[in-house]
Amino acid sequence: MASYLLIAAWMTIHFSLALAGPEKLDPLLRLLAPSDSGKITPLSSEVLSNALQFGASGEEVHVILRTRTPGAAWNLPGFSPSGVFQDFATGKVKLQELLPLSDHPEVVYLEAARPLSPMLDVSVLEVGAPSVWAGPPGTRGGGTLVGIVDSGIDPFHLDFRVDRDGDGQEEGSRILFLWDQTLPGDGSSYPYRFDYGRVYTQSELEAGIQAGYIDTTDIMGHGTHVAGIAAGDGSSSAAGYVGVAPEANLIVVKTTFYTEDVIDGVAFVFERAEELGLPCVVNLSLGGHAGPHDGTSLFEQAIDALVDGPGRAIVVAAGNEAQEKIHVGAEVYSRIAWHLVAEGPIVAVQLWHGPEAAFKVEVIAPTGERVAALPGAQVYRNTSVGQVWVDNNFTGTPYPGNGYKEVYITLTEVSLGSTWALSLEPVFGGGRVDGWVEDPTSGYFLEGDSRTTIAEPGNAHRVITVGAYVTKTSWDSLAGPQRDEGYTLGELADFSSHGPTRDGRLKPDLVAPGAWIASSLSSAAAEPSWLRLPDGEHFMLRGTSMAAPHVAGACALLFSLSPGLSWDELRDALTSGARADSFTEAVPSCSWGWGKLFLPTAVEETNPTPVQVPSLRLLENPVSREARFLYELPQGTGWAELRVYDLAGRLLWGEELSGRVGEAHWPLTTLRGAPVASGLYLAVVTSDRGTSPIVRVVVQR
Repeated sequence: MASYLLIAAWMTIHFSLALAGPEKLDPLLRLLAPSDSGKITPLSSEVLSNALQFGASGEEVHVILRTRTPGAAWNLPGFSPSGVFQDFATGKVKLQELLPLSDHPEVVYLEAARPLSPMLDVSVLEVGAPSVWAGPPGTRGGGTLVGIVDSGIDPFHLDFRVDRDGDGQEEGSRILFLWDQTLPGDGSSYPYRFDYGRVYTQSELEAGIQAGYIDTTDIMGHGTHVAGIAAGDGSSSAAGYVGVAPEANLIVVKTTFYTEDVIDGVAFVFERAEELGLPCVVNLSLGGHAGPHDGTSLFEQAIDALVDGPGRAIVVAAGNEAQEKIHVGAEVYSRIAWHLVAEGPIVAVQLWHGPEAAFKVEVIAPTGERVAALPGAQVYRNTSVGQVWVDNNFTGTPYPGNGYKEVYITLTEVSLGSTWALSLEPVFGGGRVDGWVEDPTSGYFLEGDSRTTIAEPGNAHRVITVGAYVTKTSWDSLAGPQRDEGYTLGELADFSSHGPTRDGRLKPDLVAPGAWIASSLSSAAAEPSWLRLPDGEHFMLRGTSMAAPHVAGACALLFSLSPGLSWDELRDALTSGARADSFTEAVPSCSWGWGKLFLPTAVEETNPTPVQVPSLRLLENPVSREARFLYELPQGTGWAELRVYDLAGRLLWGEELSGRVGEAHWPLTTLRGAPVASGLYLAVVTSDRGTSPIVRVVVQR
């Protein structure tokens, strides 16, 4: 009895002190923030250099921040914003400013930018894309944008180029913008609100294609492959490797794969789409396991905030960790121990539990040495076989995003294959505890399972999360015929991560082809010959990274038919149209979601309503030789005309429209035949049944 009173007294004192401390910093930032002595724990330099993104000087760290007032981050002392989106911001803060910044009354929470990882012939037929291409109404994705935030793209690849003048040479590019975040800043990103990296416009890419040199490439090859699945047109060879939306245009971000920069990348894509007036879907074939897996990390909240209106959607790969044993979970009302096997020198684990409980956490080394942390403690210890750091909800306050408490454990300088026990014993209360190994390559739990292994940001509320199933098990390669004997056509891919989210929501939303998938090969990627296809332009990959762009391409096709769809209308059409079979059995489930992607029924689910006023959509924007529009007129229209004006309101072009649905063209000239200059112009359909919304046309000569 006396010992329990002693513990209770200790906790009361400690918690009262902690409430005045850095409760607005996540555990890694708390570790990094200088103490009263001006020093940080000796563990931090090694752990944090692997886990965080530092500025060039090493004296500042990249973060995601949330404020109480939208836009307040622009004026926070000590914070250098790179992007501000509603009440979220990305940017840098000096190490010495972490604590003062966290004390600012506008700051809700700071989260360290964390590293993420990257996660067609038969598959495109499998999802029913050719039926949607043929119609009626037929579409191949014209008038839409597909954003790819990934390892970059090969801008020279013919799958992303176009022959605009009919001379048989694909001199044009379907990539409207390419932002390489990894290149030194040259000022080209400044007009787009960002102060790092290099931005290439479509005209600059086309000039580079003609010159034979562009200072950006895709060495990993992942982004080029993903882009080819979503929107490649297959023109690089006669092999027929066409993506799902081959007439959609692309906006590509070559990212650093840190959460902060991924947020900036998505914002960049949507901001360009807004300028061009086009619907846009962003594909994120990337993810990580730092966070509570419930949609409340600042990373996932910021991703949600970017999906802020109709004509916008984000598709996310579910993750490839179903077999990696990175998750443990249990109802803990008495002592429990999980066993962690190290597969690298540094292993980090997050545990999350409810606010009603407090646990004594003990890390037991292979030698039997013990490192214990009572609730509210932050403990660092050297053992004979490695270093241990435990943050057992050091501030004593739950994370404001979800009201839950976090325990953060890091092991460093540990031996490959060594087994460490993690023990939890209730001090008071009890309840559900879930834990994850942050980096699946660094270690696993002997008791690990496949439950709740959806990678962030796939647990966000406003994203469409995609698992993978098998559509190909054999192919011809440069090394000869290949066969994967471990797979059966139609089954769920064994790597495809399972839901639900930690807060019990169904994920993934649906599945799409993800093993094995043929798509575009970057010329800079060093892929082995057994993955390279005989045409030399395509190669094979597997993963939910390959499944997600099938759905992103599907979203582009649906946007092409119904540009005003919201993200949840898209999700509902895709999930309602998904098909079940003998492999999926009863759906929905936390492995298959609502079933397999099937576009023809998804199109039926959108059920576009007849237009009441004329509609007008631009198929490409910007334009350099000709502007092509799709129009639709209400039933009973007597007359209609396409009109183009300059910004002064002067009529430049007029063309009578015939037929209720069709395509119209503006040759970028005045009615007298004089070419118009580069700039912004306004197009509209006027009729006896009303006037269409104005469409902005950007001319780039």
